[in-house]
Amino acid sequence: MTPTSHIASRTVKGTVAVIALGAAAAALACGSSGKDRTFDDTSAAQPAPPGSLGGPSGDLGKGSPEGGVTDDNNCAAQVTTAQRAQVDIVVVIDTSGSMAEETAQVKANINTFASKIGSSGLDYTVVMIAEKPPSFPFPPGFPIPGMCVPAPLGGASCADNPPVFHQVNEAVGSTDSLSIILSKFGTYEPWLRASAFKVFIEVTDDNSTDVPFASFDQQLLAKSPMHFGTATNRRYVFNSICGWKKGTPVLSADACGTAVNTGDQYQQLSKLTGGIVDSVCETDYSGVFDNIAKGLVKKLGCEFSFPKSTTGQQTDPSRVAVHYTPGGGGAKKTLTQVTDASKCASIPDAWYYDDNSNPTKILFCPTTCTAAGGDTDGKLEVAVGCKAPPPK
Repeated sequence: MTPTSHIASRTVKGTVAVIALGAAAAALACGSSGKDRTFDDTSAAQPAPPGSLGGPSGDLGKGSPEGGVTDDNNCAAQVTTAQRAQVDIVVVIDTSGSMAEETAQVKANINTFASKIGSSGLDYTVVMIAEKPPSFPFPPGFPIPGMCVPAPLGGASCADNPPVFHQVNEAVGSTDSLSIILSKFGTYEPWLRASAFKVFIEVTDDNSTDVPFASFDQQLLAKSPMHFGTATNRRYVFNSICGWKKGTPVLSADACGTAVNTGDQYQQLSKLTGGIVDSVCETDYSGVFDNIAKGLVKKLGCEFSFPKSTTGQQTDPSRVAVHYTPGGGGAKKTLTQVTDASKCASIPDAWYYDDNSNPTKILFCPTTCTAAGGDTDGKLEVAVGCKAPPPK
């Protein structure tokens, strides 16, 4: 499989949109006739009729405020916002002397990349591991080493832009990227979020010589299973912009023209974690970062946070429904909840919880992700409060 063959094709709206399904999903309510009703205001909970579910108490899916019996044919859903997955992106750039042009390409494209991730609805942060440019002047005609991330992702004068962007000001050499990721974990850990999936992007024309890929994986998982997962359930992906020669298989022995090495250790990590491999020798990185953005949206774009009450009270998982209206026209339909991923192949338009007893995510089945999740003009809506059909 070539590095880009597993990237799903998605319609790009304008120059920065990767996928637009409405990050803020409208909420639905079931009225006395049993049919859904769409609230106009999607930013706050709507008051419900006295004695119905989801009223001002914010007690989603529980009994009426008076503790009486609830009539599920006469209920109102509280408005919630469908939040896509959180992702923490760690970009590691080899800033050695041979990487001046490549560093400039990263600088030129990093903001567009971040915009595409944001346009998909993913909740992202970026950590950059690279030395900042020196403060003393350089002679005319000499490229200034280091990386200064421009606004809007970066702050003014190479400053951080919390909470979205932070930079670890560390010189990254030709062969020590993996060891720096491990040794500087204590520096960037405070900027990582426990619930976020981790995405590494390595940019280098050389290879790792001090930490083999398998050892890096073991040490990273041992650093923090909370952040990076386990060997059986990794919560990180490693993308490589390295000496891979375009048009050859991953792990080919041929390096691209300006690269010192194929970067096989980085390619191995990408293969292990399901990441993208692309060529550091490209003279325009817009397509390179676009491939990574598409792969990231494909992997995480069909995860949604389990809806929470605006008052912080617990939501009843049995009172959550997901609705989809096709962008090209057609009637709104309710997606089918299944008990787990094993049912995905046999039941169309399906979704499931990551944990049925204590859910934190709504996950689309693969075919649902391609259809409803990939419909850039479609509308996804989450209704909370009315009794939903039991999972199949």
